Amino acid sequence: MTHSFLRQRGTTLVEVLVAAVIIGVSLLGIASLQMRAMQASTNAEYRARATDIAWSLADRMRANLLANTDSGSDYISATALSSCPSSPSNNCAMDADATDATGVDQCSPAQMAAFDLYEARCASDRGAKEALPGGQLTVTCNDRLSTDTDPCTPGSEMLITVSWSTREDVLDTGEKEDSITMTVITGRDPVEQ
Repeated sequence: MTHSFLRQRGTTLVEVLVAAVIIGVSLLGIASLQMRAMQASTNAEYRARATDIAWSLADRMRANLLANTDSGSDYISATALSSCPSSPSNNCAMDADATDATGVDQCSPAQMAAFDLYEARCASDRGAKEALPGGQLTVTCNDRLSTDTDPCTPGSEMLITVSWSTREDVLDTGEKEDSITMTVITGRDPVEQ
């Protein structure tokens, strides 16, 4: 009895092409996953920046109790800016690297609120307009006493909303909007109570 063994002497061109196609598709899938991971990382960075901006303004609002008087809040700013106005004429705070208060004005609560809003919206490296693509910031009030005439009764919830343009896909144009909203209750000046 004789056995005939067939030996494979090499791969055919078809097998090589099939292997090349499988490797090519796999590499495209890996590249797509990498791009999506990078986009998710960028969106997470923008969300973190927006949260920092909102927390910073919330801290400033809590420090300026007199801006939330019986006539309303000087921080209410429901209009989102499309461009930054000129900076306030009063410099109401020191820079982090300043060694003394030279050049810092004594500001009224309303001037301090205007300065705080400008810093949160338009500061060169940390404001919403500069730190986020299409960044905008608004402050609104959920008035706890809607029967009175003031726009924001002291002790009402203030809503800080920071929004920015985002992309969900690599080929998106950035026309989608993402936002965070933070609720702040500033309190009331103990002298007025």
